[in-house]
Amino acid sequence: MPKFIKPFLLFTLLGIFFSDYFIPQVKNIDHKDRVIVTAKNISSTPQKAPQNVSVLDDSATKLEYKRLMQLFSDRNLSKAPIDEVLQTVSTKFLGTTYREGLLDQGETEKLFVSLIEFDCVLFVETVLAFSRNLLAIDPTYENFVENVQSVRYTDGKLDGYCSRLHYFSEWIRDNQKRNIVRDRTAELGGIPLNKTLNFMSSNWQKYPRLKNSEVNYQCISAMEKKMELEMKSEQLRYIPSAKIRSIYPLLKAGDIIAVTTDVKGLDATHTGFVYSTTNGIGFIHASPSGTVKISPDLQRYVERVDHAIGIMVVRPTVRISSK
Repeated sequence: MPKFIKPFLLFTLLGIFFSDYFIPQVKNIDHKDRVIVTAKNISSTPQKAPQNVSVLDDSATKLEYKRLMQLFSDRNLSKAPIDEVLQTVSTKFLGTTYREGLLDQGETEKLFVSLIEFDCVLFVETVLAFSRNLLAIDPTYENFVENVQSVRYTDGKLDGYCSRLHYFSEWIRDNQKRNIVRDRTAELGGIPLNKTLNFMSSNWQKYPRLKNSEVNYQCISAMEKKMELEMKSEQLRYIPSAKIRSIYPLLKAGDIIAVTTDVKGLDATHTGFVYSTTNGIGFIHASPSGTVKISPDLQRYVERVDHAIGIMVVRPTVRISSK
């Protein structure tokens, strides 16, 4: 998935009753809300992971996981509705560092797991995976990691760079097929998004793993052609920016929002979650401005995003792992 689509996740408010932090206090909301998200080029130089980045086999990741699980241990979240779980988990990541290109480090595809910094897609994947783990019969670190892999890759299987769900509309389609999420865009009045998705193959020189691998380039090209065929039978849709506020009564905390774009060949440039506030519908996301934050009004935020034309809306399901 193009890195500028990617991106995010969790944790800051502690020591209060569940009902107290499900609806945030005003101090947690960024009222300036002036972030402009643009599609940036991926560096042609592979990045090295900084020492504080969590990876699958990093003991620091497990320690952070244990710390977070202890925070939730007395909250009885396993019996809470999924929208409350998603909002509670995402709230815990407020202020967490935003970092680009986390999934594109190194020359080969490896499962990357972080609880300390995110891009926007990583934030969504982590919050979703962590929440599903909390709702599992027997939540474990291994189950959490498996949930991350499940939502990130085609059919939940890591099989090289091309198996990652690079385009967010394909991420939605694949996860819906496995009953992890449900695309609600059409039922909310979404209109057709008439475009061919080929940004990656058309801009292959911006992606080191395409520039340096003919196999990856051919695989991505084939994946884009497959998506084009899928869209003939199941057309992509989006809700125009000016109509977002009209669907507020139909949104829930934890609904996943993908910001659609008019950038040629691309479906979305940013993602995050609906966030219920005392004043209405906000947006919690790993912001390119530097941290996980809450933008107080979803429509206003989208209208300020460079090249944005609207949103897709996806609702996580209550179906969870039996582990």
